[in-house]
Amino acid sequence: MFTILFPRLVTLLSFAMLGTAFLLIVRRDLAGQVRIFAMQSVVLAILAAAVAAFTKSVELTSVALVLVLLKVFIIPRVLNRAVMKIGLQRAALPYLGTPATLVVCGGLVVIAFYVMAPVAASNPLPTAEAIPIAFAGVLIGFFVMVNRRRALTQILGFLMLENSIFLLALLATYGVPFIVEMGVFLDVLVAVLIMEVFIYRIKENFDSIEVDRLGRLKG
Repeated sequence: MFTILFPRLVTLLSFAMLGTAFLLIVRRDLAGQVRIFAMQSVVLAILAAAVAAFTKSVELTSVALVLVLLKVFIIPRVLNRAVMKIGLQRAALPYLGTPATLVVCGGLVVIAFYVMAPVAASNPLPTAEAIPIAFAGVLIGFFVMVNRRRALTQILGFLMLENSIFLLALLATYGVPFIVEMGVFLDVLVAVLIMEVFIYRIKENFDSIEVDRLGRLKG
């Protein structure tokens, strides 16, 4: 029974992840965006656990547990601490407004399906059908990173991008080896901690974390 339902479950959870990406775009306040990132990570962990159950992989089960610990508890806590210290509530400040952003992201979803449909068709795994959805998440993650003015919101775009890349690897190959995934998780945690310190320093020295203002500074 689980074998029959597995491809549909994977597709459903992948669409749920893509839906959280659109929710993150629509949400304006930073605290809400951090909660949506944690929600997306929960969906990703459930999907990883489902693939682990289907493949009977102990390593992938461990990866799912570490993912929950890191991306549902530790990183959101670090980001919420940064939000409280900086004192920003309505801080998304995208270059494009929400309607234009949704149109662009809708176009990226169409492009992802057009580009990745042949790849999904040639992949024999039962998870392959959802590969275009994961690639759409990668493209949207890139777009969110370049469409935000403030450094903290760009971190959220980076984390969403990393979640989508993990999903893409999970769907295409049932994930990368355990030791590699642990290395990636550690890199992501260190990157978030370093970015947090930089944001504090930028805020202290320039009283703003808008990257376009920093770009206008002259030496």
